[in-house]
Amino acid sequence: MPPFEKEKRMTFGQFCPVALASEVLTQKWMLLIIRELTAGSQRFNDIRRGVPRISATLLKQRLDQLEHAGIVRRTPQSKAATPAYQLTEAGRDLKPVLGAIGEWGQRWAREIEEDDLDAGWLVWGMHRRLDLAQMPPGQTVLEIEFTDAPKDKRFFWLVCGPDKVDVCLKPPGHEVDLAVSTDVRTLGEVWRGIRPLQPELAAGRVRLTGPRPLQQAFPDWLMLSIFAGIERRR
Repeated sequence: MPPFEKEKRMTFGQFCPVALASEVLTQKWMLLIIRELTAGSQRFNDIRRGVPRISATLLKQRLDQLEHAGIVRRTPQSKAATPAYQLTEAGRDLKPVLGAIGEWGQRWAREIEEDDLDAGWLVWGMHRRLDLAQMPPGQTVLEIEFTDAPKDKRFFWLVCGPDKVDVCLKPPGHEVDLAVSTDVRTLGEVWRGIRPLQPELAAGRVRLTGPRPLQQAFPDWLMLSIFAGIERRR
């Protein structure tokens, strides 16, 4: 019997489909894990980079629960291989649900608080939303400095190639093409679409260092959050 089945299963005592779905989906971290799977993460460590505050033990438990519920398929089955987690048809059906929740959150959820500001998660989200077609041919290395972040989260590097972006926590060994210096809240709110980028550049709250053509092109590289175009109403 899986470890989570030994625990008392959360139930609302109703046969309503909303209640039955909530038994799985409303457990802590569950929707964020599904968000990462929907965004393309398949390996355990990549999923955890998108949900950095969950413990490895709890993430493993949640993935087991999703597999048991038929939302996730784990491959390969061999214990010797690093498993990949893939959404099933039932899991893929949750994509528009997540989209609707995200749209509601952009319009109506509370304001960002200090405890929400995680530089690592911001960079992880940003690396999926760079327009590589707008970047120079070959490889472009971005260095991002968060001036207000703890020492271990102060610098990140994005190594951008023709078809993928690698997130590095240490200098990648390549020359930096463009350096970005800012604080976590400013860049986070720009990425969320709460603040426009150009006024932050003009005010010096986002500072760019590098060749002038790359500085001018930088705004075109950022596609921002998929929810950035939704107007706040709260």
